[in-house]
Amino acid sequence: MEDLSLLEEVIDSLEQDSNVLRIKRLILFTCHDTWSNDVNEVKSLHIRQLVRELMIMFPDLNMLKQKLNSQVKQLSKQSDYLLAADNIIDSIGFLYTLRDDGKLPNNFLNLNNAGAIATKNDATLSQRTTTEKNETDSQSTIPHRHNLKYLTNLFDLRTDISRNVSPLHAKILLFSSLNHRFSPQERDWSPLYTYDLDDLMQLIFQTYETFDALEKQLTKVSQTLDQPEDAKRASAVILQALKPFY
Repeated sequence: MEDLSLLEEVIDSLEQDSNVLRIKRLILFTCHDTWSNDVNEVKSLHIRQLVRELMIMFPDLNMLKQKLNSQVKQLSKQSDYLLAADNIIDSIGFLYTLRDDGKLPNNFLNLNNAGAIATKNDATLSQRTTTEKNETDSQSTIPHRHNLKYLTNLFDLRTDISRNVSPLHAKILLFSSLNHRFSPQERDWSPLYTYDLDDLMQLIFQTYETFDALEKQLTKVSQTLDQPEDAKRASAVILQALKPFY
């Protein structure tokens, strides 16, 4: 069953994002290798059209992540655009789930050149599939390979958390609770980028079997981060959102 309201909610969240100009520039750069510094030109671009084109050109979410990451590495303000890439993946990643579940409106991905674009990418995807298949056995814990579907309301959770605290602060806290203390150095941005907020919440549920254990860890970690007040607020918001599920 198609769900137009969820699609509109994702599009609207990107349009209202404070980082929307960087998001538009990065999508344009990713799809066409074209960079625009003309603010009026970028403002005139429609998020709906950009998102649709991005999903057609990159039918596989992992393929999109890799492309975004490689594009960002070419830019001078990598930290800023890693955040834009993160926003893109967190939002559009949900649309891939809707598509796979048959809930994305059929006409959304029906562009005239959809067949040609998909054909172009099939060869690239096929080449990467062979490599990734060999990696799967030894790297089965890579976050984007986890099946998130059994937590059916991750979108609601993510929306609830993002409404009350910066998604970046939430991700830094969860990342630090699952891996190592996040350091705002360039080397830590790329590992953080490989995780979606959905991925991190999934791993949190898998790692901390009781709410008390999770509360203890988040509280402890929040005190060690470079911006403890932001981390403390993120901790409170996350705990409030996740508590009903324990």
